[in-house]
Amino acid sequence: MINSPLRQSDWNYEETVDRIEAIIERVESGELPLEQVFEEFSVAVEYLQECENFLARGKEKMDLSIEILEDEIDF
Repeated sequence: MINSPLRQSDWNYEETVDRIEAIIERVESGELPLEQVFEEFSVAVEYLQECENFLARGKEKMDLSIEILEDEIDF
């Protein structure tokens, strides 16, 4: 069964990683028809993009916080 991505307000990084891992397990089991493997792969790619975007936003916030802190220390 393919799980569609969650709405943004319900989104959780750890749960998304768990979903990716579950997809990998299903695909690696070798029990899925090829068409379903392609569908699962597509969903996994979407989840990976969500995770990448989340991490990029977090990095930007941390970089900004560090920059602000460094500016305050210079005074």
